[in-house]
Parts: sequence; structure tokens; C-alpha cells
Amino acid sequence: MAKLEENLTTSTKIFTNHETALYLELASLRQSEKDAKKALHDKGLEAAELEARILPLRTCAVELQDLVAELKGKVVNLEERATQREILLRQVEGELSEKTESLAGTIESFTKTEEELTNDAAEAYGEGFQDPIAQFDCAHPEVDLNLFGESKCVMEGQIVPRE
Repeated sequence: MAKLEENLTTSTKIFTNHETALYLELASLRQSEKDAKKALHDKGLEAAELEARILPLRTCAVELQDLVAELKGKVVNLEERATQREILLRQVEGELSEKTESLAGTIESFTKTEEELTNDAAEAYGEGFQDPIAQFDCAHPEVDLNLFGESKCVMEGQIVPRE
């Protein structure tokens, strides 16, 4: 029986040691569970904070997408208008080129007309001058008319050559 008592004492010690170890492990597991729950709670709070911060960003992203779509529409419109303006510019350049050529011809015509008018005026002036001289010569044949002429003028009461 002594052996039995010894076995019982040893078994009791072993059981007590195991029981103590199990209690310690259970306490450790309970602490780990408590710590995990706290960490999970903290992560939940962090996730909620992040979600609260993300919500305005999502709203902003949607607004930006709408703005991008609107701007793309405007770009397409502006590109169409630019194409129309380029076509119109080519037409205007063509018309301008035609009008420039036409005006060049008109200017040349006016230049010729100006030269013709200048020549006609010079002839008329010459004829207009010669006619009174001829009349004066007819009325006063005794006067020397070589003093008079288109190339002379009166300066300080004297008939002198034009400069």
C-alpha cells in the first residue's frame, strides 16, 4: 500500500502540476483572447476612421470622373470648332489670294492711268502755255519771245531759268 500511496502522491503532484500548468495556460489563453479582442476592436475603430476618410475621397473621385467626362465633351467640341475654323481659314486665304491678285492688277492699272494722266496734264500744260504765247506773238510780232518758255519762271521781278 505504501507503493500505492506513493503512486497516488506522485500522481497527485503530477496532476496538480498539470492542473497548474493548464490553469496558467488557460489564463494565458484568456489574456491572449482579451488582447486579440482589444486589437480587433482597435482595428475596427481604425477601419471605421479610414472608411470615414475614404468616403469624401470616393465622392471627390466621382465628381472628378464627371468633370473629366464633361471636359472630354468640351475637348471634342473644341476640336470640331477648330477643324471648322481651319476650313474657314483656308477659304478666306483662298479668297484673299484671289482679291490680292485682282487688286495687284487694279493697282497696275491705276499706275498706268496715273502715268497717262501725268503725261496728259503735261501735254495740256504745254499746249496751254504755247497757245497764249502764239496769241501774244500774233498780236505783238515785234517782241522777242525767246525770253518766255516753260523752263523759265519769274523770281524777284526777273525771268530766270527754273531750277
